[in-house]
Amino acid sequence: MDYLVYFLGPLLLGLAGAKILRQRFTVFLLGFGAFFVAWVVMTILAAIATKGFGLAEGSFLYALFVSLSAGFCEESARYVIFRRCGAFQGNRNGRASTMYALGHHGMETVIVGLTLALIYAVVKYLPAAISDPAVLKQCKAALALGAGAKMYNAGERLTVGLFMHACFSGVVMLCFVRSQIRWLFVAMSWHFLHDMVGFNLHRLSQHWLAPKAWIAIIIIGYACLFVRLYRVLNQPCAKTSAAAAV
Repeated sequence: MDYLVYFLGPLLLGLAGAKILRQRFTVFLLGFGAFFVAWVVMTILAAIATKGFGLAEGSFLYALFVSLSAGFCEESARYVIFRRCGAFQGNRNGRASTMYALGHHGMETVIVGLTLALIYAVVKYLPAAISDPAVLKQCKAALALGAGAKMYNAGERLTVGLFMHACFSGVVMLCFVRSQIRWLFVAMSWHFLHDMVGFNLHRLSQHWLAPKAWIAIIIIGYACLFVRLYRVLNQPCAKTSAAAAV
């Protein structure tokens, strides 16, 4: 049942968002496709980091490299889509950036679901393909979780990350609303710092409450920031500035 959350959840959110936000579903699909392109580029860069530069996946330098690439690739994708795609011409506001975020995060959720499905297939039918015993043990432990825990993880993935992407999309949209490119670099820097904390949370604290506290910060802090951004982007003066932005 948890796979339904990963695969159908984003679609249902997109359909609900189109109705509530009064946006075309095309905006959702643009976010969906843009993240996929950014993810492919990031995957290639991550492979270069491990095989080309010899960075271990759990190392600080690997986290630094991946966080930098995520901030650059994902926020650049947002900026290009907002600037070039016709769906955003005369439609640069908080509703549009939020609808885009639903698609952007939706594709990320689907990729996580596909990754879990692939891990399940490998562990069940071809465990020898995982050469590292520690990694194989972790995969088996993840798959051995109960149905309730798996549903909780799927729901957490579907909802928590959405606050983050809604904020990032709103910040990038400020580039057009305020005609200031510096907001793109703010979004890149924020995204980089967010991922660095996520990757290195285990270094900051080994306590089991640490990841839960991080999730609480995202839900509460990012939700408040999103509300503020949404109001700023939907102000009448903001709409006029966005319409005039090139």
